[in-house]
Amino acid sequence: MCGIFAYIGTRDDAPSVVFEGIKLLEYRGYDSWGVSYIPNIKSKKIMFEKHSGKIGDSFLKTTIKSKIALGHTRWATHGGVSDENAHPHLDCKGEIAVIHNGIVENYQELKVKLSKNNHIYKSETDTEVISHLIEDRLKTSDIKTSVFDTFESLIGSNAICVLDLKTESVVACRNGSPIVVGFDEKGKQYFLASDVPAFLKYTNKVHFLEDGEGVVVSKSGIKIFDIKSKKEIKAKIKKLDWQLEDAEKGGYPYFLVKEINEQPKTILKSSLINKDELDKVSRLIKKSKKIVLIGCGTASYAALAGKYFFSNSNIQSENYGAYEFLPFAKFCNKDTVVIAISQSGETADTLIAIKEAKKYGAKVVTIVNARGTTMERISDIILPIGAGPEIAVVSTKAMTAQFTILYLLSKTVENKYNFAINSIENLSKKLKLWMNQKLFDEIIKLVKEIDMQEHMYVIGKNLNYPGALEFGLKIKETSYIHAESFTAGELKHGVITLIQKDTPCFILASNDIVKNEVLSSAAELKARGGYIIGVAPFESSEFDATILTPDLEDLTIFGNIIVGQLLGYYLGIGRGADPDKPRNLAKSVTVK
Repeated sequence: MCGIFAYIGTRDDAPSVVFEGIKLLEYRGYDSWGVSYIPNIKSKKIMFEKHSGKIGDSFLKTTIKSKIALGHTRWATHGGVSDENAHPHLDCKGEIAVIHNGIVENYQELKVKLSKNNHIYKSETDTEVISHLIEDRLKTSDIKTSVFDTFESLIGSNAICVLDLKTESVVACRNGSPIVVGFDEKGKQYFLASDVPAFLKYTNKVHFLEDGEGVVVSKSGIKIFDIKSKKEIKAKIKKLDWQLEDAEKGGYPYFLVKEINEQPKTILKSSLINKDELDKVSRLIKKSKKIVLIGCGTASYAALAGKYFFSNSNIQSENYGAYEFLPFAKFCNKDTVVIAISQSGETADTLIAIKEAKKYGAKVVTIVNARGTTMERISDIILPIGAGPEIAVVSTKAMTAQFTILYLLSKTVENKYNFAINSIENLSKKLKLWMNQKLFDEIIKLVKEIDMQEHMYVIGKNLNYPGALEFGLKIKETSYIHAESFTAGELKHGVITLIQKDTPCFILASNDIVKNEVLSSAAELKARGGYIIGVAPFESSEFDATILTPDLEDLTIFGNIIVGQLLGYYLGIGRGADPDKPRNLAKSVTVK
């Protein structure tokens, strides 16, 4: 969940290159940050600078010239948020610096083993143990062997990056947590990062480290190794189609609002890239006896929406939060298709669920945005969503792209692929026309009426139920308001007791078979004093206020959800929150 970045090249401002790179990875963690580097002038120790607090609010003090550096932006696990606990962590001699993404589950046991060697600890982190383990091994081994052997002793999902003073090299290893290598051979520059946006301005040529792989980077180039055997292996270099502007704000004040506004484009793009894969998955589904959709957070709501899309195409399926799937994995077999959904492709709970399903013979289809991920490698079929880099921690364009792929898949199974493509093209056009200043002004006006409220409720039914769950989550994530979502049918079974005078109640609705039932629920809420806000393609006397959305049958859910995204964004701004980096959250949840 933390951000790792390293640079070796011909430039003399390596610390600044790294500092700017980890700024672009701040969505992975923003409790604290640090940079370590080897000066061009001879030095007996690695130099470093580290601070608690958001890197976006900071600046790098050092002006010392260096051609090699690494940096880290932290999401705290072991040890509180402090300068001491910020990465990097050095050995006792100051000759190696370690940055780390993950959790060393056996660090206490390793620390006890090291205790007899009189190591001095300066932090409360699990990471610092790694630097001292490497320090001990360096007494009898070279840096590559010392790092690889140390990494093999760690239990858990981890990625480490080690700067070595003597060899002026960087050694990195991966098991579960991502590391991508960037190649700019022409400029003789080499990069390591948790995610591509850190170095996208320099190169789009990459090798995604696989679990059990390590890399040694020096001024002479990059070498990939199998960690266990220590044997060199050939890099699998890919050229990504991501553009630099995808990872920049492009004139917007925040990534979140930029990514919300990109959705008419990304929804259409996502619909045009998977024809062959959709056909392949469709055939697999037709032959199977059981379909299971899983995900975590926003992806779990996409999975639930997929269940409704499939039902509308006369396909029965099951849906679970991936974190609660293990008790039910035993019911999978060779006739089961598990569809796993994730933005990052590294979500720990989803990976655990996939591996368990595969033990029982299930085929796994992954819907994923980030490339070169663990989820891709262990799945049978990949459905990339093509939304491009999503920098804001809060998922928007990746989520609607997931919805798009699930809708297309359900229609492909129904032999209505061309109909679905036309529907998505129409959706994209309607959203583009609808998402204008008039809409933004209406939402801003509404936000000014309700931004002091601490409790809000969101009601939906059928497809608008997963829409309501996502709508409520966006408000919670970005504004820290308690926004709770319910299916309309649940109101009379206890929920309605929560409604008080002027409580904001959002009603997500469509022109569908449950429209009247949903409006009846709105009337019940209104009778108890609720302030009823309709999010729908129609006006109604039950609504005290209305945000009109495009009328698109099953696809009406897209506009309804986008209203929630915009509400969350403007509520967050109005309440002084950072919409790109909500407190306590990180983009990629790579730990259990």
